[in-house]
Amino acid sequence: MAVDVQKWFNEDFGSGLGRHADEARKVDYKFHVVISGDGGGDWWVDPQAGKVVQGDLGGANLTITMNSSTFAEFYDNPRQTLMNGFFAGKIHLVGNQMAGEKFADLTELAKK
Repeated sequence: MAVDVQKWFNEDFGSGLGRHADEARKVDYKFHVVISGDGGGDWWVDPQAGKVVQGDLGGANLTITMNSSTFAEFYDNPRQTLMNGFFAGKIHLVGNQMAGEKFADLTELAKK
């Protein structure tokens, strides 16, 4: 499925976390997500506050970097793409790499 990266981060992700606020608040990590390429940008995600904002507010536990085509794959299958993309060098994780699994879980949660 093709995903509009800007729409996902600027609208859908935050509203999805809001719909599942109790579950999202269990994730005690903050994320900085950097998407390069077509429709890319960078966003700061704080699941405990239910916030997804454009830019980097600092204090992220994990910075996740990938290009927009890899993000489309990640969107469709977050956990598998995270692992495969990391080992293939398509997804870069800086900080607490174990938090990457929680970000994949949040993506799935917000899509519900």
